[in-house]
Order: sequence, then structure tokens, then C-alpha cells
Amino acid sequence: MRRREYVTAVGGSMGALAPTRVGTAQTVSLERVCPVDDATTVRPGGEILFEAAATPGVEPTATEWRIDASTGNEIDPGAPFYSYTHVTGQPAAYGRFEEPGLCEVSVTVDGRSVSWTVEVTEAAPGSPSVDVTPDPGPDATITVRDEIEVSASAADDHETLQQLFWQEGRNATYVDNADLSGSTATVTYETTGGDAIWFIGEYPMMGWVACRDGRLSTARTEGPSVIAWRGATITGTNAPVRAGEDLLVEAEIEIDGNSTYHGFVDVAADLIVGHDPTHVDSETLEVFAGNTATVRLEFTTATVRNTQTFPVRVETRTDASETDVTVIGTDDAGSQGQLEVTGLETNTPVTGGERLEVTATLENTGNGPAGRDVELVVGHDPTTVDTQSVTVDEGDTTTVSLGYETYPVENDDEFPVRVRTGDDTASQSVLVHGRSGDGNEESGQVTFAVSVTGTNAPVTGGEWLSATAAVENVGDAAGTHDVELVVGRTPEVVDVTSVTLAPGETTTVSLGYETYPVRNDDTFPVTVRSPHASDTRTVTVHGTS
Repeated sequence: MRRREYVTAVGGSMGALAPTRVGTAQTVSLERVCPVDDATTVRPGGEILFEAAATPGVEPTATEWRIDASTGNEIDPGAPFYSYTHVTGQPAAYGRFEEPGLCEVSVTVDGRSVSWTVEVTEAAPGSPSVDVTPDPGPDATITVRDEIEVSASAADDHETLQQLFWQEGRNATYVDNADLSGSTATVTYETTGGDAIWFIGEYPMMGWVACRDGRLSTARTEGPSVIAWRGATITGTNAPVRAGEDLLVEAEIEIDGNSTYHGFVDVAADLIVGHDPTHVDSETLEVFAGNTATVRLEFTTATVRNTQTFPVRVETRTDASETDVTVIGTDDAGSQGQLEVTGLETNTPVTGGERLEVTATLENTGNGPAGRDVELVVGHDPTTVDTQSVTVDEGDTTTVSLGYETYPVENDDEFPVRVRTGDDTASQSVLVHGRSGDGNEESGQVTFAVSVTGTNAPVTGGEWLSATAAVENVGDAAGTHDVELVVGRTPEVVDVTSVTLAPGETTTVSLGYETYPVRNDDTFPVTVRSPHASDTRTVTVHGTS
């Protein structure tokens, strides 16, 4: 299967889809390609493909097609074969035959000609069959960033399938072709919603199937609805705020779409807050495709006694962005508490799989009590692994112990750990030893980089959600590590696979799980991670209601 870039071509003045080999000073030679022989048959009402190989290649305007026949039979060098000739340099046309009898079809280039004799008779073989279907189908809605596959299934009782031509319906332009053989064949054309501008414009796609004797059939399909991608990125908040005050969240909305068909796009931006997600504000704005706009969302915080830190998320139809904010409780409302990390100790080094413990000394250097959620954040790609709520009076000091069970790495791994209070952050590098007897005898460092290459989102609740990722050993020693799929705002490992790579080697992994049959749409992060790196995408699971 091949992916082709789509370039617009209009009417008889086609865009430069690919360089052609136009014959000028050289004499052109012609050879029959389809039908292969100089004579063929077709039933009344049938069609025949005529194609010749030209050396050197020619432009469609340099070809002259003729048919010697009575009224009712005709030759047409138009779409998609006009643009096919423009791309390949090979003269092509198709004939429609209504009246029984004999006729001759010929093509002439630079004074050279080839011809075919066509007998129109009820005794001729029937046309091949072809069925064209897209995935996702016509009832689906996707974004310009989603993948589309269009499949054509062809059959011929006489086992002479030869070629399939793809034609987009916007300008009736040739897109791609594939060689066929035998009695049945299935071929697939892959593209993205953003490249399939005929589907964006609600035009069909067609597949033309030809046999070696020229018998021709065509089928068409409508594609899915292709909407613009509505991206969301939180750019700032006014946190921390005091309980009862308004919390403001500012986000940038980006529109990725085709300006010809999408134009101005209506975007509903929703503000979702809390560990138990609650919708608190929304705003609809109009943004032209290819541009960005800023949206400000807000809500009045609850009058809570204790200081709280919780997530806020800005969602659009196709994307989401999340960050944490702090609301200062009423017990701290009159204070200017400031919780600083004045000491940090760990039990490093530990062996992979053992508990890493971090002890932090916290001092309130402000003018009043400070209530905070203290977090332990680990890794080069920071991940919160433990949290503890504390309240420290003015001038007092306290100690908190945080920790987590380390990943059972095969090789030594060094990374930072951070303790953060919302007012201050302190960090320290820790070492986790690889497990002994792991079979990796090479000296050096094993480091697996991870990059998510795609998901099948959006899916409907209860369906399988999958993610693919490229995993590369960027270290200088061979090794084996587990690669995990982690999902949700409360991270959960749902799938894992073991990967063995030599230095510099790359492989692709596919991970997935069966989603929960939620009633309402849910958008959340999915992460593919190795012991050394991770990559995250935001996905949507549609509700079943």
C-alpha cells in the first residue's frame, strides 16, 4: 500500500501531480498495454479501457483518440484518464459501446498509431465486478488528523484482472493505481482526512477495474465527514486563588483544517475541574481554519476550609489540555503562609522493584499558617507518584515521608526526584540499580526512547483502544525492558510488552485494552512508557448514550 500526496488539478489544465516524460524532438513509439491483444469483445452497454505505452512519455494534449463506429459507441479520453496520462505519460481512454457490431479504436501520437478492433456482442464476457468501501464509513465523523483507508474488492470470472485506478470525485482526478491479477483482488488506498480534500468537500472516491482484454467497471463510495481539528492548550491561570474567589483559566484554541471547506469553525471550549470532573464553564468562539484564538474560562471556587490542589482541564470536541491549580482554604485566608523545602533525603540507591523513600523537611517562612498538598514527582518526564496533605503553622517546621515502588529496571537508572509544595520545589538525583542476573552482559548504558506514532481514537465505550509507538535503544548497550500502556488521569497500567533492542535499533509496539462502556464522552491521556522515557497523547472515548 502506498501513500500519495494529493495535489489539486482542475479541468483540462491539470496541476503538476508528478513529472512527465513528454516526447518532443524524439519519435514516439507506441505499444498496446490494455487490451493486450489487437482485438477484444464487449457486451452492449459495456465499457473498455484502452491504454498504450509511449516512449518517451506524452502529454494528454498530444494524443488523438478516434473511433470508427456508428452512433451509440464513443471514446472518451477524459477523467480520470486525462490526468493519468498527464502523470504517467501513457495515453489512456475508455470507450462506451451500446450498438452491436464491429468498430475500430485508435490512438495517434506524433504520427504513430496503435489500434484495436472491438466486437460488440451479447456473447462477450461480462464486466468485472468491483466494490469500494471506506474505513471509517460514510456515517462516521473524523478530523483532518485521522487516518482513512479506502478498499476496493474486484472479481472477474475469466481470471484476467489487470489494473485498478483510484479517482477522487472533486476534480475527477487520477490519484493512484495498483496492479491486479487472477480472479479476485483487494487493494487499499491509505490517506489522512486532511489530505483527502474530496471527502472534506463531500465528494466521492471511485475505483476503476480493468481486465487484460480491456473490460472495465467502476464503483464509487462516499467518505466520512471530515471536520477541522480543534486543538486546546492551557496557557495560564490566576492560581493560587483564595477560596470563594474566581479562578481564571486561559487557553489557546488552534484550528487545523482546510480553509476552502472549513472556513470559520465554531469551537465549544469547556472548563472541567476537580478530581471528580465537573463541568463549570464553556464558551463558543469562531476561529478561521489555520488560525488560533484565546479563550478565557472561569468559575467561582468553593468556600473550603483547607487549601486544595486539583486539576483543571479545557476540552474541545477533539482535544484537551490539563494543569493543576491551588485554592487557599478559608483557614489560611488571612495568612501569607509560605511552605519551603529546607531539607531532602532519600534511601537511594535502591534496586529496581524496591521502594524509594524521600523525606522532606518543610518550613513555613510566611506570616500565617500554610495548608498544602505536598507532591513527590519523579523522572525526566515528570510524573507525580505520591501526595500528602500538610498544614504548618507560622514559623514551624515539619517532616513528610513520601515514596513509591520503583520500576524493576534491568540496568542502572539515574533520574531526578522532586518534592513540591506549590510554593517551593527541591530536587535530588537518585540511582536505581538494575536487577542482577538479567542476562545483559554488555557494558554501557541501555536507554529506551519512546514516541507514540498513533492511536485508533476516538472509539466508542466498550471498544478496543490501541496505541502504537516507536521504541529506540539510544544507549550504547543491548538490553530488554518492559514497555507499558498507562491510561487515565489516575494512571493505570493496562497493557505491557517486553522489548529487546541492540544499540541504535528501533522497533514498533502496539498496546491496547478494552475501554469501559461509559455513557458520556470521556477525554483522557494515554501514555506509552519505558523505564527511561514516555510519550503521551490525549484520546476520546465516546459515550454509549
